[in-house]
Amino acid sequence: MDNLASEYKVLIVDDVPTNVMLVQAILKKEGYTLITCDSGPKALKIAQEKHPNLILLDIMMPEMDGYEVLQHLKSNPETNDIPVIIMSALSDMQSIVKGYQLGAIEYVTKPFQREELLKRVAHRFELFSIKRIKQELENTIESRDTLYSVIAHDLRSPLGSLKMMINAILLMVDKKSVGEEVFEMLQMINKTSEEIFLLLDNLLKWAKNRLNRQQIHTQQTDLNGIIASTAEIYTPMAKQKGVTIITSDLNTKLMGKVDIEMLKTVMRNLISNALKFSFDGGTITIKTRADGDFIIVSVKDTGKGIKLEDQDKLLKQNTHFTTYGTSNEKGSGLGLMLSKDFVELHSGKLWFESEGEDKGTTFLFSMKALNQED
Repeated sequence: MDNLASEYKVLIVDDVPTNVMLVQAILKKEGYTLITCDSGPKALKIAQEKHPNLILLDIMMPEMDGYEVLQHLKSNPETNDIPVIIMSALSDMQSIVKGYQLGAIEYVTKPFQREELLKRVAHRFELFSIKRIKQELENTIESRDTLYSVIAHDLRSPLGSLKMMINAILLMVDKKSVGEEVFEMLQMINKTSEEIFLLLDNLLKWAKNRLNRQQIHTQQTDLNGIIASTAEIYTPMAKQKGVTIITSDLNTKLMGKVDIEMLKTVMRNLISNALKFSFDGGTITIKTRADGDFIIVSVKDTGKGIKLEDQDKLLKQNTHFTTYGTSNEKGSGLGLMLSKDFVELHSGKLWFESEGEDKGTTFLFSMKALNQED
């Protein structure tokens, strides 16, 4: 047995010493930690203090029989989760049924076969092992997500400052004064910093979402204004790639109630993706429309499109594949999954339309945002 067996505590309760010795002899080689006692009151005390993982319980004992012990165990919130296997010479149907009715999981009649007892205890140990491994995996995943969150949070702020400084430099410098080569390098630095910032921002929010720390805070706002201002951030990068972002449909106010930061995150990811897969001279068109209580937003590009064989994989949680943009940009797929989560938090959905390669793609999402009372 592995080291986990030694953590598995089995309490043997029987007032006949030879019976206890026999069970000990059978189970000892399996590596379990064995605890013994010869009465019901002692068994209840040990169960309360040491909380064994399994109890092997005799029925016919003086002072307090096994049925009484079982009743006390199952009526106590601190011990009612401990599985109990009854071992008894009482083999009539009434006695067996009573044991199960009081909460026993197994009933073994004496004299029992060695292999029978081993298999029944081994089965309970397997369930214990699976539960322990599952818990360890969950703890490992939570630790990983917490680490991602800490790293992303600590890097996000300085990178955000760097990104703003680069944007400011690009606004101040003149292409003729610094030279075409230097100006192109500044544009590339700006593009790269924006991509890294978006990745870190997605990572931070994804980790919070996985840890159930991402709260939705809705407020009344001009939805078209938020979408248009988010799109404007990508105008310099779009110009660098020869792509035009069209937002003329967003000139009128559209009041609604959403989590503004979540809406911005969804738009940043969809516009960034559209830009990534657009060709020189292409267009990205952003539109909104009302549909009952929902706002429907579309981000349409004239770019690379999505292969028909990849379309079923794109928005599936457990499917990951890497695609490259028209300038060989590499994506993580994290932004789309995060956007899907944020849209669903607004009782909406995220989907796309694409006829295949080189025919462009339209991403759409809905959010329940309109006609909501405060």
